[in-house]
Amino acid sequence: MDSIYKIEKSTYLGSVRTFLKAFLKTQKECSLLIPVRSPHNNTVMPTLVTEPDMLDQADPFSPAFPLNSAKLVSKLTRKGAGEPMAAFLRPCEIRAFVELVKIKQATWDNLVIISSDCAGAFSNSIFREKAVNEKEAFTQTFLDKRLGSNLTDTMDDSIAKACTICTRPFPENADITVGLFYPGNKGISLKGTSEKGAKILAAMSLEPTAPEENDKEKSALISSRKTREKEVFQELAAHTGTLPDLGNYLSDCINCYNCRVACPVCFCKECVFNTDVVDYEPFQYQGWARARGGLKMPTDTLFFHITRMIHIGLSCVGCGQCSNACPNDIPLAELFKMVGEKAQKDFSYIPGKDVDEAPPLSVFMENEFKDVTGIS
Repeated sequence: MDSIYKIEKSTYLGSVRTFLKAFLKTQKECSLLIPVRSPHNNTVMPTLVTEPDMLDQADPFSPAFPLNSAKLVSKLTRKGAGEPMAAFLRPCEIRAFVELVKIKQATWDNLVIISSDCAGAFSNSIFREKAVNEKEAFTQTFLDKRLGSNLTDTMDDSIAKACTICTRPFPENADITVGLFYPGNKGISLKGTSEKGAKILAAMSLEPTAPEENDKEKSALISSRKTREKEVFQELAAHTGTLPDLGNYLSDCINCYNCRVACPVCFCKECVFNTDVVDYEPFQYQGWARARGGLKMPTDTLFFHITRMIHIGLSCVGCGQCSNACPNDIPLAELFKMVGEKAQKDFSYIPGKDVDEAPPLSVFMENEFKDVTGIS
């Protein structure tokens, strides 16, 4: 059995900060990308840390989720700088990173990924509203509520919808997994879930511990999430089943493209919606308006979202950042996840699961879609 280690301090954050400081001190010349709380306000943003003392403000368990950090790790690794680094990522961020590695937008070389069970997050606006001036005490209260019943999903209605239907809240493909002791104990357990991670932990002076037996609780949580997801998708399908219905669902779109920018797996350097293809001449708008009696502006909002569904559906990891970035609060996350999961099921593909599995449209499978190809 792989070794499991423990650190027990008075708070979850105290325990994880103790580990991270020791990690950074033992990993020479290594930087660490991790959510860090501003000392001046409640802002929690990914920060590339090289000085262990800066980890006194590290807050990887905060329910703030302003962006999917897979994009940042892509920036830091894509060209292979050669310098060692680590990143503390949510499970959905790891899944997005795996997809980016597959399409040559990132590399795992000289990178250590640390992750933990995910308790979920709030949207940006809800987090700012709820956190107010509590700072890190807000994280402590949040974890106590979410983890206080052995992983029972004590669902808060204000938790981001993407988190309430996330059926993969536990780390996959991490090098080091951080487990939380619950209920009551504020310590953490550490497990090397790759050869690289196991060697790092074995070289640190940590206290071994017995593994937490919570497989039943995890299975129960996933089961409840799947039930919730099914309910959400059924309701959503009833409101988006036709093009007119879908257009109504997306009617508040203003073509700001924030969802595209926030999406961790939307990687094109030049998007068709920023080219002359959709940069129409004034007379065209006037002609369309006269032909129809009126023309809703901006145009192409439905076309934009359908194009994105086709483009990123197979790689959608359900992180919810598209909804988080929308200025008009269009519930995009569940729409894209519903469409994405249907396409993923057709290709028997699970995004972010296996870094060695090629994206479906990049390979030809002779026995695929026999009902379409006619191959027997």
